[in-house]
Amino acid sequence: MSSLRFIRFAAASALVAAAASASAQTTSPPPPRATEQPAPQGFSVVLVLGENQSASVAENVPPAARKALADMKDFLPYRGYRLLDAQWILGSQRSSSRLRGPDDQEYQLALKTTQISGGRVSVTFQMQEASALTVVTARDADEAAARRAAEMELQARLGRLQAEVAAMKQRLGEKHANVLAAAAEIENLKTRLAEFESGEARPRNLFGSRSVIDTTFSMDIGETVVVGTSRMRGGDKALIALLTAVPRGGATTRKE
Repeated sequence: MSSLRFIRFAAASALVAAAASASAQTTSPPPPRATEQPAPQGFSVVLVLGENQSASVAENVPPAARKALADMKDFLPYRGYRLLDAQWILGSQRSSSRLRGPDDQEYQLALKTTQISGGRVSVTFQMQEASALTVVTARDADEAAARRAAEMELQARLGRLQAEVAAMKQRLGEKHANVLAAAAEIENLKTRLAEFESGEARPRNLFGSRSVIDTTFSMDIGETVVVGTSRMRGGDKALIALLTAVPRGGATTRKE
């Protein structure tokens, strides 16, 4: 091989090596796929009647609800439980349905769920007595939650302002303009709070009937929780609501 041919071969080899090195430097492994948060397939709502006339759990109570009631026996003052109604809600973040209680009394249920980290779900559960003229939608439930938050904010502002006025009176005197202005604002806040208490600032279709259970909590997917109880009028019985976040595939577990 002549020296000229050797130089050309060496130069070509150097170009190939440089291209391979550049390719190795610029080519990076694909980013790992973001793992999706597990989501429930849906929610199972069970309404039972707690009573002391019997000391057993009815056979038609679903197994997950039966186990949750057994685990809560030290906290629930009832000996027996009878299934009233059960509803299946298919994976909806906002839903509205009805549950049937004793003596054909109907209850309106508004359920709002939000996915949170760690395979958990935040749940707002609102159940109230229903009537033929009462229809509660998820939007109604959101509006009611916003109004409750506004009412709490007014109460907090009133408390802060009352404390500030007490300090201002000691420093400036009761007749000072700032003290009088703050006192007028206190009266305004009291008037606005009175509107909430009288029901004038509440949505009629959501608060026209008695609230039975109204709570917000978080739960694991696959878990069954006792949402709450509501003692029935004139007796030692109570409505008890249970909720299961059913995982995809249908198998349920309970967090110990």
